[in-house]
Amino acid sequence: MKPSVSTVLKCYGQQYLNRYGCTMTAQQKKVLRAVMACREESLGAIRYRCLSCDLEHTVPRSCCNRHCAACQHEKVQEWLEKQQDRLLPCHYFLITFTVPKEVREAMLAHPEDAYPAMLGAAAESLKQSATNPRHVGVKETGFFGVLHTWGRDLTYHPHVHFVVPGGGIDSSGEWQSSRESVFVPEQILSVLFRNKLRDRLTGTECFSKIPASVWKRLWTVDSQPVGNGRATLKYLAPYVARGPVSDWRVSWCNDAESLENARLTLQVKKSGSDRYRGMPLTVTEFIRRWLMHVLPAGMHRIRSYGLLHSSNKRSLEEVRLLIAVALGTVHYLLSQVLIVQAESPKLVCPQCGGSMTSLGYFPPIAAPIKTAPRAPP
Repeated sequence: MKPSVSTVLKCYGQQYLNRYGCTMTAQQKKVLRAVMACREESLGAIRYRCLSCDLEHTVPRSCCNRHCAACQHEKVQEWLEKQQDRLLPCHYFLITFTVPKEVREAMLAHPEDAYPAMLGAAAESLKQSATNPRHVGVKETGFFGVLHTWGRDLTYHPHVHFVVPGGGIDSSGEWQSSRESVFVPEQILSVLFRNKLRDRLTGTECFSKIPASVWKRLWTVDSQPVGNGRATLKYLAPYVARGPVSDWRVSWCNDAESLENARLTLQVKKSGSDRYRGMPLTVTEFIRRWLMHVLPAGMHRIRSYGLLHSSNKRSLEEVRLLIAVALGTVHYLLSQVLIVQAESPKLVCPQCGGSMTSLGYFPPIAAPIKTAPRAPP
């Protein structure tokens, strides 16, 4: 059997539920059961017909859960194409906000309070620091953030990546570019982020579990210039709608029948290295680490702010025009508007390569109910 995240959960998920279900949240149980049922007969199937060769194809229905490593491929590609179309014609920064180790345990216990507070505190820090004339000096700016909760070895490491365009709109309504090397100094963002997160968490159960000494230390914020931002979007895309680990990183060491004896190998790349090395893990530990990154129900992993928010009064076309006027690239911008890309068909026949159409959903065939024979009167 080919190893993957889905097969590991299908083989040992029920045993894990039976043993550790009392320590799991309702959302973790729901996600685990959904991934275990992915592409199984219990979910039915979807049938397609090729418009060229009339051949019919039956595809098992997927769970469509955002934590499943086998699903959401099309949504990831759609998100990547959409964000690439929304890129502004300016330089970009990738700014990452992290929290100290002493804060992580409290955030893991209360994610419904910690995650929105973390995203909101980081966004407010960027907005406030961008208004300072010593740094950017703008009145309006825009960016979006992506929440990650895992490290390279699936340990709990909550952090937020913000993709920030280098500039904003000043008080006169014109585009003001930032420096290409730095958007705002990291130390200033660190202090603002720490204080704003403290204010947002004050009064919650999460705040009571955080040591007071943490709020007096300097936190870590990393800011990197990333050119036009396209490479950064490709880096973030695999994690916006799927789980924390890809299937190719998982391989069997021992696929025993019992949960206690099963072991696997997780490919991990150490920080500062480009080489993946195998890290042995028990299946119990792997499932435990995987479940730590299940988001609370209704929690959005991606959030947009300012000029990039859907409710902003200024359209992206207006912002692009302001940037083109400031940079003197109006003629290039107008030429790009005339370029129309042809859309390729989403569903392709594996037999002839033609486009396919859906015939609808076919539910699973219910097993006949066996009843005991009735005794004669």
